[in-house]
This record gives sequence, structure tokens and C-alpha cells, in this order.
Amino acid sequence: MMHSVANVGECALVSSLTNSGAWRAIGRMAAIAICCLSLAACIGTSSKVARPNASAIGSKLWYTIENPGGMTPEGMAVLRTRLDERFVAVRAAESTPNAVHVKVTVTAYRMRHGAARALVGIMAGKDAVLSTVQVLDPATGQELGRLNVESGNATAVGSAGGLLRGHADEIADFVLAGGAPATVGDTPATAPPPPEEMKWRPRPVR
Repeated sequence: MMHSVANVGECALVSSLTNSGAWRAIGRMAAIAICCLSLAACIGTSSKVARPNASAIGSKLWYTIENPGGMTPEGMAVLRTRLDERFVAVRAAESTPNAVHVKVTVTAYRMRHGAARALVGIMAGKDAVLSTVQVLDPATGQELGRLNVESGNATAVGSAGGLLRGHADEIADFVLAGGAPATVGDTPATAPPPPEEMKWRPRPVR
């Protein structure tokens, strides 16, 4: 009888320890999930449509990039490579008649060095790329669409290349969508884009 009571006590103790371990594991998993969500909120691309893209879906296009924001040659190469990949089916030679002109203006660029990102993360500041995209009518030069894009990363994870490819994808998605009703009161291509509130939408960093 004494052995029976002892066995019951031992089983209860083992069960208690097992349950305690299980709860600790669940707690760790929950903490990891929260960290992942927090990181996702710190990495991504936001955009604001200032003028819906009224160019025809599937229109031939050519694009230019102006760089007053000071993007590095390496960053520019990544951005151009991804845009070329996305526009491969519709891209035409520069100034091709009836092909819309997509004008990308990089207005701000800051990218931390890889070592600084890995060692001190947010203490080294934030990666940031801001640009304005204008889709221009081939005949008149009037603005058919405009998008303001911002990509950022304040964490120690991710890469500059992934952030720039996500930025390019946001640009391409807007340009290739097209088909929006034309708006009244065309805006000249030289008109500066007004400040717009952007809505954050994380994009997976590749």
C-alpha cells in the first residue's frame, strides 16, 4: 500500500514537471511569434496612390530613373535589374511612339552597411528608400498616374537587395495594373508631388 501511494506521488510530480515544461515551451513559442510579428512590422514597403494609373493595361512603356536622393550605383543596379525583370513583356526602346514614359524619381536613400546592421541593428539607424513614380502620356507628357513609395527596415535582419527588390515590385505592380478611369485636370510631368500619408503594408524581404 505504501508503494502504491509513493508511485502515485511520483506520477503526480512527473506530470507536474511535464506540464510545467510544456507551458514553458508554449511561452517560448509565443514570444518567438511576437518577435516575428514585430520584425515584420519594421520591414516592408508602403505606398500611396496620388493619382490612379489610367494607362491602358498592357501598354508598351519605357522608364527613366532620376536620383536626387543619392541612391548608390549598387542600389541603382538592383533596382533596375528588378524593374527590367518585371517590365520584360512590355518594355520598349526609349521615346518609342505610343509607349508610356514611366518616370521614377528617388527622393531619399539611406542604407546601413551590412556589418552595422548585423552588429547593432536599430542603433545604426534605419534603411529607407523613398521614390515617386509618374506614368506619363506619350503624346502630351501629361500625368496618367502617380504613386509615392517608401520602403524601410529598422531591424538587423533582411538585406539591402531584398528591400530594393520589394521597392521595385511595388513600382511595377502600380505601373502594370493600369486601367483606372482618367481623372479630370491633368497634371504636368514637372509638377512636384504633394505630400501624402502612406499606409504601411509589409512586403516580404527577399
